[in-house]
Amino acid sequence: MPDQLGNSLNVSTMAMQLCPNCAADIIPGSKFCNRCGDKISERTKPCPACQEQSPLTSVFCHHCGFHFEGRKGRVEKRYEPIFPLDFDPGTLTEQVKALFFRSLRRRVEEEHNPERYSDYVERFYQSGFREIYELRAEQIAEDALIQWRRFGSEGLPEIDQRIGRSFDGLLDFFIIQYCPDLNGVILPPAILKYEKAQYGKADLGSMIRDFLDFDREQEVFYFDFISMRGELLSNACKSFLFAERQEKVFFISDLSLKGTCKEGFALTDQAIYWRAPFDKARKCAYKEIREVKKHKDWITINNHFFTANPSLNLKLLKLLKKLYGWHQPVYVKKEAEEMKA
Repeated sequence: MPDQLGNSLNVSTMAMQLCPNCAADIIPGSKFCNRCGDKISERTKPCPACQEQSPLTSVFCHHCGFHFEGRKGRVEKRYEPIFPLDFDPGTLTEQVKALFFRSLRRRVEEEHNPERYSDYVERFYQSGFREIYELRAEQIAEDALIQWRRFGSEGLPEIDQRIGRSFDGLLDFFIIQYCPDLNGVILPPAILKYEKAQYGKADLGSMIRDFLDFDREQEVFYFDFISMRGELLSNACKSFLFAERQEKVFFISDLSLKGTCKEGFALTDQAIYWRAPFDKARKCAYKEIREVKKHKDWITINNHFFTANPSLNLKLLKLLKKLYGWHQPVYVKKEAEEMKA
C-alpha cells in the first residue's frame, strides 16, 4: 500500500488498532476510521506514579518511566523530610532554630495548653535556657551538614531522627526545668535522664517509676501482688489484666469508684492493659503503639479512651511516646569504608 509520497507501507508488519465504533482495523497514525469515518482517539491508561496518561500498550510510562508490569521502574518514592533544610552552611543554624520553635509550638499544642504558647516563648527569652539552645542549635546544624555531605538525600531519614531526638531532649529540659508553672502538671525531672535511653538497655521498671512519679499521685497502686488482697487481684485479672505468663507485671492501679479493681490499668514489660468505666478491656503492646494523643481531660491510645487524672494522663502519655519511639525503624548509615567494602 503506497503512502502519499509513493513509498510502500507494509501494513501487515505494523501494529493494528481497532476502531472503537465499527471494530475495523485502523492503520497506526490514522486520525479517522477508513470504514465509518469515526474520529480515532488513542486509548490510554493512567500512570499510578505520576497520574499522566500513556498509550494503552505502553510498558513504561512516557512521562516518568514507571513500569506498568510491576517490575522496578525508574521512579523511586521521594522521601519528604520532617525537618526540611536546604543545607546552606551560612544559614543552616538559623534554619534549625526556626524548626525548634515549630517543634515547641507542636509540643505545647499536643501536651499542654495551646493558648499559652506565647507564655512559653516569653519564658524562653527570659530564661537561661536560651544560651543552651544557641549552643545546641549550632551543634545540631553542624551534625546535619556532616550527614548531608556524607550521604546526600539518602541520609535525610537519619538526619530527621537525629534532629528529632535532639529537639525532644531540649524541649523536655526547657519545659520541665523552666516552665513548671505553665504546664499545669508537675513533670518529674527524672524523665530527663532517659533522653538517650535505648530499648533493652534501660531498666524499664525504674523508668516507669520515674516517669509516673507514683508518690505524687493519689490513685491506688499495687506493686506487691503477694500482699494484695486476693479478691482485688482476681478482679483485675478477670476484668482487664490478661497478661501472658512470661510477662512481668510492674504494677496494678485501681481506678474503680468502689475500690473493686474492676476498672484500672497495669503496665508490664510488654504492654499496657486497662479498662475504663463503661468500656471493654483494652491492651496495647508497646511495639504496636501507633499514636498516643492528649485531649482535654483524657488521652487516647491508638484511638482508645483512657483516663486516670490530668497529671497521670500526661505522664503516661510521655512514657508511652518514649516506648513508641523505641520500636520505630532506625535508619543507620554505614561509614564510608564499610560501604566501599
